[in-house]
Amino acid sequence: MKLDSDSLRAAFDRWIGTVADAVAHTSDALSRPRTVDVEGTSDGYFRVAGTGERLFCLRDGALLDQSGASVDSVLRDARVALNLPPDMFLFRDLDFPSKAVDFLDGVLRAQIDRLTPWSPAQAVYGHSAPTPAGLDRIKLVLAAAALAQFEPIVHAIAAAGANSVAIAARRECDASATPIIVYTRAFQRDRWKVGAQRGLRHVLVGALAFAGLTAAASGILGAWLESRTAEVAGETRSWRQAQMSGARDPDMMLHRRKFESPLAVLVLDQLARILPDDTYLSEMQLAEGKVEIAGVSADATRLVAMLERSLTFSNATFSAPTTHAPNQPGDQFHIQAQVNARYRQEAR
Repeated sequence: MKLDSDSLRAAFDRWIGTVADAVAHTSDALSRPRTVDVEGTSDGYFRVAGTGERLFCLRDGALLDQSGASVDSVLRDARVALNLPPDMFLFRDLDFPSKAVDFLDGVLRAQIDRLTPWSPAQAVYGHSAPTPAGLDRIKLVLAAAALAQFEPIVHAIAAAGANSVAIAARRECDASATPIIVYTRAFQRDRWKVGAQRGLRHVLVGALAFAGLTAAASGILGAWLESRTAEVAGETRSWRQAQMSGARDPDMMLHRRKFESPLAVLVLDQLARILPDDTYLSEMQLAEGKVEIAGVSADATRLVAMLERSLTFSNATFSAPTTHAPNQPGDQFHIQAQVNARYRQEAR
């Protein structure tokens, strides 16, 4: 299978959407917002249950009371149950075979353009609970309306900071019947989903950037190690040739001193063998038989013991306090240790 950048991006977008949707649904399920019942009137006003005669209406995209004050504080962080007057809806009495109860929503959606003046994309609709009608049939009431007439009030409720909205209809002739839900929208869940998608994209971009930097650093370090290995081999051959040809004493002493001193490339090689994969070095200094290293590790406290257990190093200790920065993947450490003389002899 051949993958290009577009297919990979589409796959990442699908994964991010799935995870963000799960996070949003979980957050919404754990939230416990209050419920505010709002009654709509035929003249375009609304009344919040329990507020007496205080009416408000939609004006210039905002919900304002009769004095012109905003009612956003009443609806903020609440589940809004909006019951609208029956003259805003079209009602139909329908009956179907009893077997249709398991896929009733699909049946209604497939026939909504026949039952109402609108297509499924242009309408909001819902139905009452099916009841037996005899002869292996069921009956119900369909309530439908144009989506366009509800969009302004839904946008205003969302702008007020509501958690969600549920629009319901009730037939005037049956005030005691359960309202029929024709439209629902979870604003807070949508906001959580957008936030989760943004956070996941940032995390993914950061992880890819970190992986790219790690790969580049590994390539540079590998090239440097190869170069230093070749230099060390050349110096060793020169020292042996000088020893065999009977070089003057000062030259011999200089070669001996260089040979007996710990070589940085060999020390670095031993560190690479000892330190775990979640540890990254940013600095190394080698002088007078001691090595000082600094870097970042997922667990810096174990590094001293790991160095002590090797034959290469001894007297390992932290030379500065271990810190943890919020933008780093672990603890930042500074450790110094003695390079063992036995190691220097074995390196020969």
